[in-house]
Amino acid sequence: MNNRILLVDDDYSLLNTLKRNLSFDFEVSTCESGPEALACIRSSEPFSVIMVDMRMPGMEGIEVIQKAREISPNSVYIMLTGNQDLTTAMEAVNDGQVFRFLNKPCQMSDIKAAINAGIKQHDLITSKEELLKKTFSGAISVLVEIIEYVDDPLVDTDDILQSAKEMLADSGEDSDWRVPLTSRLMVAGIPLLNTDQRETLAKASITSDDHRKIVKEVFSISSQLIKQIPRLEPISELLDRMGSADITTEQCTTADDKIAQSILLSYYQSMLKRRGETADIALSEIEDRFPDLDQNFSEHVRQATDAQPKSTIESIPTSELLTGMMVAEDVRMPNGLLLIASGRKLSPPMVTRLRNLIGLETVAVEIPSKQSPELAAT
Repeated sequence: MNNRILLVDDDYSLLNTLKRNLSFDFEVSTCESGPEALACIRSSEPFSVIMVDMRMPGMEGIEVIQKAREISPNSVYIMLTGNQDLTTAMEAVNDGQVFRFLNKPCQMSDIKAAINAGIKQHDLITSKEELLKKTFSGAISVLVEIIEYVDDPLVDTDDILQSAKEMLADSGEDSDWRVPLTSRLMVAGIPLLNTDQRETLAKASITSDDHRKIVKEVFSISSQLIKQIPRLEPISELLDRMGSADITTEQCTTADDKIAQSILLSYYQSMLKRRGETADIALSEIEDRFPDLDQNFSEHVRQATDAQPKSTIESIPTSELLTGMMVAEDVRMPNGLLLIASGRKLSPPMVTRLRNLIGLETVAVEIPSKQSPELAAT
């Protein structure tokens, strides 16, 4: 639990009194003005609670809080007020800018109680964010790994994510929380394709009408599945956007269209790479599929295609397999059942399963040129 608090007041004597009394229970920092407080918030580790005096020269407390929230939105804000400021303080609470206000003069016990309540509120906020960012993302990764066991997605979702983020950065666009989730969940519909559809997805030219139709079907199924998960509607909307002809036939101008196009471009790059297409063929197909690309996106695709590393194939004993190694040939059970398709990166459960598989002594993996297997796995 974060017990770091910041006290902001132009009264030096009051600040010292507060710090002396609160330092037994909290990690206390103090500032005597709004600008000093904003500079402190920018340069410090996050504060759980920031308590600000309403009346200060130069920059009043409500302005300090408004600017501070832009820097540290998860901090909980408490306002110290006088009787003449009660209306403003109550409005700030009602607007959600302030968690609680304390009317001067107030008892130290009341201040400690308000700060403790603020710390608990901060813990709730950060715990929710932790759940969304890490726990939920981890659950998504497990789901995608299960999907990949059921059916080969023909792409590397890790590569798609990395490529999309780089593409957006090169073009000056922000990569938000939707990008990693969409890059992973876009393959959710593949196990629901029939045999003919999977065959078309795996082998047909990406410029053919049949292939375009199947890709759109994959995204449509994935979108329908994801719509059943609360709060993931923005992911479904991106997938629907990726199935639109406008994303491939026109130059995108809105931020959402650019995000959708960057993920779709990365999807096709990964698919062609998995097929083993040469750089020239891959670039030609992508340029035919996206005839009016933004210059930054086009340059990224060209550089990424030209930079595809050459590799050799080596048979590695199962005891020496490492997470991240790329399988070069299909791995099958003794009865011929496909266990891991070629082109898949080994995850920790895959490595464990291969090491424990009776009768399997080696696995063919791709080793990038001039790298050891250990380096290739990182």
